[in-house]
Amino acid sequence: MNTGNNHTTRINNLDIYIYILLIISATVLRLYLLDLRTFHHDESAVGSYTYKLFDNGDYHYNPVFHGPFIYFLTSWVFGLLGDTEFAARLVPALTGIGMVLLIYPIRHYLGRPGWLIAAAFLAFSPSFLYYSRFFRNDIFIAFFTLAVIVCCVKYLEQGDSPRRLIFIFLGSAALGLSATAKENTYVIMALFAFPVGLFILYKIIMCLRRHSLGHDAIVFIEKNKFRIVMDTGLFVIVFLIIFTLFYSYFFKDIEAVTKAPVEAFSHWYEMHDVERIGGPPYYYIPLLMLYELPIFLFAVVGSVEYIQKFVRKRENVFMAFMVYWLVANLAAYSYLGEKVPWLLLHPLLPAILVAGAYMGELLPQLRYRPRYVEVFFITVIVLSVSFFLFTSYSLNYTRYSDPAEPLIQASQPPQKFQDFLTTLHETARRHDGYDTEIQNTDPKMNTQFLWHLRHYTNIKWFEKLENNPDLDAPIIVVHDEDVDIAQNLLIGDYQRLDSARMAWYFYKVSDINYKYILFREIDRPSDEYGVILFYR
Repeated sequence: MNTGNNHTTRINNLDIYIYILLIISATVLRLYLLDLRTFHHDESAVGSYTYKLFDNGDYHYNPVFHGPFIYFLTSWVFGLLGDTEFAARLVPALTGIGMVLLIYPIRHYLGRPGWLIAAAFLAFSPSFLYYSRFFRNDIFIAFFTLAVIVCCVKYLEQGDSPRRLIFIFLGSAALGLSATAKENTYVIMALFAFPVGLFILYKIIMCLRRHSLGHDAIVFIEKNKFRIVMDTGLFVIVFLIIFTLFYSYFFKDIEAVTKAPVEAFSHWYEMHDVERIGGPPYYYIPLLMLYELPIFLFAVVGSVEYIQKFVRKRENVFMAFMVYWLVANLAAYSYLGEKVPWLLLHPLLPAILVAGAYMGELLPQLRYRPRYVEVFFITVIVLSVSFFLFTSYSLNYTRYSDPAEPLIQASQPPQKFQDFLTTLHETARRHDGYDTEIQNTDPKMNTQFLWHLRHYTNIKWFEKLENNPDLDAPIIVVHDEDVDIAQNLLIGDYQRLDSARMAWYFYKVSDINYKYILFREIDRPSDEYGVILFYR
């Protein structure tokens, strides 16, 4: 079955050297200073649940914080490396590297040098790099999605060979693990099923036109019944085993297996309905243009090209499917009420494959085009790729907690919050270490403190400042709006450190100019949720 560009794409030594260099680059970029950025609010929440599992084996599925995969795997990493922020982000980082590795099995479908361009895009993408250094689930979903696509392609290549069972097993395992990572896997499954259903419907219509539906169906089933039963059965069994193992907490809570999908659907349907974190339908388009410019440009042009070829000549089914996958993901996530920047990864993945393949076809042909066409495309490529690399470096290594970066969700603490934590820990060491009394009078700090203060044993939590008339602990945390009340309740002499648990910025059309696009310069201060540390 011909589903790709060129099944005989030759790989020479130079290609391999470039590919190895890209893998090394992806590895260094993802592991370098991995724990420098202060934990995001959501990272702290996931981290606290992971630590609870690691510390006392306690885990219960909660759709708000997604599936068990990240907790079980990271808990195991904690056992090897300790419960640090580097260890927590290590699994997403390795997953990001793994995505570059997954390009190699489908190199024939992307062409040469398209597969290397796609690998480079994955290695240096601002979005993929950022969320490979982020303790959340979406990088896993992107990885497993790509793995499923790879397995589908390899399965079709095998024909009747018994080796096809390997790819059924691996593909089902990837989909099963994806379902245990995050609930939007159900969206992915629906998007996968749609073109398959259309294909089956097309075949039925063709059979009806030939007035031989019954005969064709009987002949096909008789000829392939063993293969159909074996392949389908293996796929379903592997998926259900993985799903059951993870959601039942390895058979400790069997009821959770049936409850999890219902809870997931009801919760996220409600979030879609209330639009807790809303945005316009075109929310992801500006993000693609701002962070992934060459991918966006050449994915758009390439999509038009590949669809035309498919409609006219039925050429390149694989790339036609990638175009469908791009459009379907963009449409699905644009429709869903909750819009957050990490969901950008899902339409970005097929966009990278389309853009890489198209650029790989375009570049060798430029020498045969008129000179002005060649100059135009080279200029566009150089400028857009330069902006792409500059943006990736700035986002991930200089402005990684800057609220002016729209790819950073508003729940990201500013980097000065790290000074807050450092001062708190140093104060505790001067007193009773992890037994030092800490009075937290700001209930909205609980989520972050459940992670950052996970080793402390003497924390007093107060819902309201008025509930604790005596503020006399060595470490006291208050909301900045309560600072005047707190100062009147302090017993003894304290030093004060002002900080913020998160910062955000509300954008206006007037903010968009070349200074913002290049350097994220804004003419208004960002908003913050301030916290005060009093310490002795």
